[in-house]
Amino acid sequence: MLKFLYSRMCLIWCEHCVITKVGAFLLLISLGGVSLAFAAYNDDPAVRGVVAQTRVRAAELLRTGQSEEAYTLYKEILLSNPEDDEAAWGLARSGAMSKHWNQSVTAYEMLIEKHPGEAILYKELAQVYMLLGEREAAERCLAQVSGQDGDMPNLDAMEKKLSQVQLHGRLRAGLLYDSNVNMGPDAEGLDLGSWHVIVPGVKSKESFGAYLGADLDFGWQPRRDSGWWLVGDLRGLWRGHERQALHDDLHVRESQWGRAALGVRHVGSKTLLDVRVREEIFDYEFLQHVRSLGPELTFIYAPVTKVQFITSAGWDSRKYSEVKERNGGYGWAGEYVRILLGSDGHAFTAGARALWGAANVSDYDYTGWEGSARFLFKLPGNVDLEPFVSLTQEFYEGPATALEDEIRIDNRWRLGAALTWHINDAWAIEASYTYTDNASSCSLYDYTQHLVMTGVSWSF
Repeated sequence: MLKFLYSRMCLIWCEHCVITKVGAFLLLISLGGVSLAFAAYNDDPAVRGVVAQTRVRAAELLRTGQSEEAYTLYKEILLSNPEDDEAAWGLARSGAMSKHWNQSVTAYEMLIEKHPGEAILYKELAQVYMLLGEREAAERCLAQVSGQDGDMPNLDAMEKKLSQVQLHGRLRAGLLYDSNVNMGPDAEGLDLGSWHVIVPGVKSKESFGAYLGADLDFGWQPRRDSGWWLVGDLRGLWRGHERQALHDDLHVRESQWGRAALGVRHVGSKTLLDVRVREEIFDYEFLQHVRSLGPELTFIYAPVTKVQFITSAGWDSRKYSEVKERNGGYGWAGEYVRILLGSDGHAFTAGARALWGAANVSDYDYTGWEGSARFLFKLPGNVDLEPFVSLTQEFYEGPATALEDEIRIDNRWRLGAALTWHINDAWAIEASYTYTDNASSCSLYDYTQHLVMTGVSWSF
């Protein structure tokens, strides 16, 4: 009996568990408000039809991640017919997803008592015990089927994944080539308004170099059955170039970027809310820097399994060590959609965001927008290919220099691709190429740039 049910039902676990699809129902029929709690489960064809429709509806809710609703319907079916094994299995799985873990354990134990030879039941019950933090009980479940064929859950990996303290990081190192380190124009002779001027040292400068990067993300869940987390991150990136003139003329031979953030996150069955306060600093040779401090928000809503709507917003107060006229508040707000393609993990993300800045000197105030698109292709051999493109427009309140009357407008294209070969779970080889073309109404800010980076990363 269970083998027949296994071919019909869809194994969907909560976000902390392995997700395995073992089939799905193709028909979705609404109940129209009929409650099975008061329906007698007998030979009445109408009653049997309602039960069948409810079972299909519950299975579809479970498949699409609406576990709480599925749990309620499966419970109603069992109230009408406690011998319905399919409903009991659905109750066990939906209970695991919706954090009704004790009820899920009870349902699995009832099924095991009736079908002691079904290994899948012991494996799934072991995962629910791990959700409850009862590893010894999970080990006893797996011991019942240890001699049978099939993959066994890795309890060590599962325990780490389900820990209430999560810590993940990555270290990166590699080489780079930058065709325009200082983001300068093609020549030192510039037309600014009606004047032709020579600006020494402003011309673009290319260089080979190296980079080092580090990322650390952490989270703490106060209660296992809660969707709330305390989260934070630390990130840093150093870039150095071999060309000595970048130091002698411009003091941009090295750059450092760092970030620290702390906030809260709530994870629901279809939503994720992440709010943090972050501080960032970007610095050239520890001589000239920009500091920023402010909040950021990310909200993700997944109405169906393979579609996610992403809202992002943020604001920061910036302070410049050199150009204090730019000090002020800067922000953005955007909306994106991510579509998961196929069963291999391919994805497409696209959207746009509004940009604005309010500086101490109004000529540096601006409004703008940015549209972007990115693909993720999962290639054979554990290779990820991510092509991307973006267009940014910035409209300033005043001219870029005192020699001009025309209001500054920038149009910036970025396109490129990133390639990552995952050697194993920890080690990867990465490479990326980015082309930037900034077309400005002020020739001082006209530039193109080719940036190539390749290296190795270690994740933990």
